[in-house]
Amino acid sequence: MRFPKAVISLVLSLVVSLTFSIVARGAETPAGGAESPEAAVKAYLGALKSGDFASAYDQLTPEMTRNQPKENWVGEQTLVMKLGEVQISSFEVFPSKSEGADKAKVPNLLKSKDKFINQTGADEYELYTVVRGPDGRWRIELQELVETDNVSKWFPPDVAKNKQ
Repeated sequence: MRFPKAVISLVLSLVVSLTFSIVARGAETPAGGAESPEAAVKAYLGALKSGDFASAYDQLTPEMTRNQPKENWVGEQTLVMKLGEVQISSFEVFPSKSEGADKAKVPNLLKSKDKFINQTGADEYELYTVVRGPDGRWRIELQELVETDNVSKWFPPDVAKNKQ
């Protein structure tokens, strides 16, 4: 079945908006957050996997939500996940690497598939930038995919060797 370019374009646009943040100014810090960088990523991915987008929102910085109100972001994510037929089967969060007292990078191995981008369910090596807010809680500021040549930099050798 072929999809019109406009539909594919819309879905890809929404997926990119989920994946990458756009810098916003003057946003309030949302409720939620976590006690550690790893806990923020685990809570976020667990919420996405179960379809609890309101709880996922609570683990993100305003920049990561593009400064959207919670109800708008939840509606957008619901649509993206439904249109893309996204299925998260598992995730494995690895220890963070600190970049100062209030910033860390958290690697994650995601096993999921969707209708448009990862139809085969190939492993996705992700890297989350997590920051500590003024309230002391950790929230996700950025999510990015790790390119093949950088997997060994962020993931343990037994996990990285599967990517090479």
